[in-house]
Amino acid sequence: MRKACLFLMALMLLSYLGCQAGTGPEAPPKPSSPAVSQESPAQVPAQSAVTPDRTQDGLAAFISGLPGTAEAWKKKEEADSWRVFAKSAAEHWTAFDTGILEPMKKWAGEDLRESGLVTKTLFYPFGGPDFVTAFAFYPDAAKTVLMGLEPVGNLPDFETAPPEWTDAFFRDLDTIMPDFLKRGYFVTEHMNGVFSKNRVDGALPLITFFLKRTGHSVVAVKRLAVNDKGEWVETPFTPLRRLSKRPAGVRIDYVRPGASVTQSVYYFSCDLADAAFRKDSPLYRLFDGLEGVTTFIKSGSYLLHYGDFSNIRTMILRKSLFVLEDDTGIPYRYFKRQGWEIQLYGAYAKPVEDFSATVEQKDLKAAYEDPAGSVRKLPFHFGYRWVSKIDNLLLMKRPPAKAGNT
Repeated sequence: MRKACLFLMALMLLSYLGCQAGTGPEAPPKPSSPAVSQESPAQVPAQSAVTPDRTQDGLAAFISGLPGTAEAWKKKEEADSWRVFAKSAAEHWTAFDTGILEPMKKWAGEDLRESGLVTKTLFYPFGGPDFVTAFAFYPDAAKTVLMGLEPVGNLPDFETAPPEWTDAFFRDLDTIMPDFLKRGYFVTEHMNGVFSKNRVDGALPLITFFLKRTGHSVVAVKRLAVNDKGEWVETPFTPLRRLSKRPAGVRIDYVRPGASVTQSVYYFSCDLADAAFRKDSPLYRLFDGLEGVTTFIKSGSYLLHYGDFSNIRTMILRKSLFVLEDDTGIPYRYFKRQGWEIQLYGAYAKPVEDFSATVEQKDLKAAYEDPAGSVRKLPFHFGYRWVSKIDNLLLMKRPPAKAGNT
């Protein structure tokens, strides 16, 4: 029985996120992994409409401040703390949806149409739990891969939690979410301050908030971890008393209303600096197996400007069919030098004072100011310049001669 299970788990590599396992450079190029696959779940039509997991989906709705359909949640929704949070979440979400999300989706439907048709995997480094922006730009991606330093965290057990713990959980969540919904990015200091209280303790509750607020249903939640052999292993979701060491991940399968196919969002708690993201590391091999990749970067702290993030930068340039980023991503000169097709949006301004002047890109500034250039309008605001509202995005398309290894 054990052998049969192991065999079936190995076969799952052919139907999830494509990864390489092994313990080092001598590992075979396409080994089995139970956690991920070459073929997207969203590419395989289900036999019938997908049925959400009623327990996980109901929990996600409760976390999101949305009323559930099951009687089990009705009494919990009577708590003052939940009602206060639900009202606050609704107000902030409505403003975000109207002012930012809807213009994003409309813009993406026109300007990202070509890249959307070929995007099987949306790769979003430094995005943390920001599923909502990924969804706005690439709603049809079979896989969305998010990553950040933040822990994966847990989904709360409200059945056993005392009322005062639940009250504090929603106060904490109401501290984090307005930050994002106003600025378009998470304030790391604020988020880590909340995580340290061990109630909202990681990215997972925030991702479920975004999933439900964008109208999706949760089908399954799985944990991803690296075993002693350096292989990625998928296990059923259970709460953890101690946070997992990096790298660790979670996969949430979700479905749109009435859809017969599932999509998946992955979150990896990981360090992408070269010292950790080595070419022989399990995480590198996992990401290197992804197919049909479009990379999206915003509010990336300019980390890809520095030499100690060269491995992830090189992988993005090698694997991506398209790259959509603001000026905090890979410097403009890399794309210009390699002959990528580049479309500029918005306006360029020097980095905000939180960052070094060394990351200012004079060549990008010149490209924006070139009278002969083609700069299109950006009909929404997000990112670090949420006060000045001087925003930029760059859409890069790989030149045909380099369109390999995808």
